[in-house]
Amino acid sequence: MKNRECLVVAAAFSMLAVPVMLSAQTTAKPKLSAPAIQIAMVEAGDIQIPAEFRFAVYERLVERVRASGAFQKVYRTGDRAADGVTDLVTLHTKVEGFKEGSQTKRELTTVFGATKVDVTASVTARDGHVLMDQKITGRVRFFGENLGVTNDLAKRITKLVGQTF
Repeated sequence: MKNRECLVVAAAFSMLAVPVMLSAQTTAKPKLSAPAIQIAMVEAGDIQIPAEFRFAVYERLVERVRASGAFQKVYRTGDRAADGVTDLVTLHTKVEGFKEGSQTKRELTTVFGATKVDVTASVTARDGHVLMDQKITGRVRFFGENLGVTNDLAKRITKLVGQTF
């Protein structure tokens, strides 16, 4: 009798598990492909963010995207070699919010003093068609310099781009 009960429970469980697996498969987005990406300078708009933060985000994005291996070629803004690439996509990063924290407060309290940068990262095709658009937040919460937020942000953006391409 126990074997029969186990079979019934196993059958019921497998019937519940199948719809979950099917729904996960149907909602997965297909990966896009592009041979090359150009990384545009970080736009600040009306947000007051120190220039060193913008440049650090840009440089770390270039480094991380190159290291990820998602693209055969990674170009910087203004690189004339990118002009001849037909399937080039461009990564745009726009700062939406910035809160500079305090390294001293973070290290003393581990609760206060977080540095936070909110951005919108988007990838566009050469014709201007948006292929990816998402808000991302980079943070330094506990230990580290304020500029460490740029590394966290670049890591998150690179991960998102890698999942898309």
